[in-house]
Amino acid sequence: MTANFTMKDLVVIIPAHNEEDTLPSLLRSIRTSITQNIIVVDNASIDQTRIKAQKEGATVIVEKRLGYGNACLAGINYLRSLPKIPRVVCFFDGDGQSIVDDIQQVARVVFEGRVEYCQGTRMIQKSSRNRLGTLARIANRFYSYILSVTYRQHITDLGPLRIVTWKTLQRLDMKTPSYGWTMEMSSKILKAGITHAEIPVRYFQRTKGKSKISGNTGSAIKAALVMTFTYIRVLFFWRPFHRQ
Repeated sequence: MTANFTMKDLVVIIPAHNEEDTLPSLLRSIRTSITQNIIVVDNASIDQTRIKAQKEGATVIVEKRLGYGNACLAGINYLRSLPKIPRVVCFFDGDGQSIVDDIQQVARVVFEGRVEYCQGTRMIQKSSRNRLGTLARIANRFYSYILSVTYRQHITDLGPLRIVTWKTLQRLDMKTPSYGWTMEMSSKILKAGITHAEIPVRYFQRTKGKSKISGNTGSAIKAALVMTFTYIRVLFFWRPFHRQ
C-alpha cells in the first residue's frame, strides 16, 4: 500500500457538546500546528460552543440530535456535500483531554501508506491509562479484549483519536447515533480486515467542563449496554464491503 498524503489532505472533525471552555485554545493549536481544515459539530450545546468555535475560524455545523455518533455522522454528511472532499479524516474530542500534537503521530502511519486506519491508544502509557476513570479503564480493557479475541487481531483501546482514509470511512457505512460509535468503527475495521494500527497517545484529566460519562454510573451503564448491542449487531448482522 502506498500513499502520498499531507496535512492539506486532512480534515479534523470535533464533536462538541458544551465545550466553550476548552475549544478556543484547542482550535488555535490545531490551526497552528496541524491543519486549517476543522469542522466543529455543535451537538445540542446550550453554551457558547458554536460562537467560540466560529471565532477561532472553524467551520461549525449544528446537530440538534444529542449523541456522539449523531455529531460524527453530521460531520461526515457535511463532508459529502463539499465539491472536494478531504482524503483523510481525523475524529478528535473537544474536551481538552487529548493532545493536539498526537494527531501528527497517529496521522503519519496513515500518510505513509502503512495502514488505512490508525487510532491513538491511551492504554499503553501508564500515566495516560491511570488518568482514565476506573469505569472507563475497565470498560476499555474488557471491550478491547473481546474484540481482539473475536477477530483475532490485537487492539487495546476504543479511544476518541481516530484517523481513517475517506475511502475506507465511506465503506464502513457508520450508523450508530450515540455511545456505540467507537465500538462500531473498531468492530467494522477488524471484521473487514482493514489494515490498522495503534499509536500510544497522551491523555489528561479534564480541567474544564463536565464529562458526559466518566464519574456518572448511570451514563456508564447505559454506554456499556449500547456498546454491547453494537458489538453484537456488527458481529452477526454487518457484512463487510468487498475490497477493490
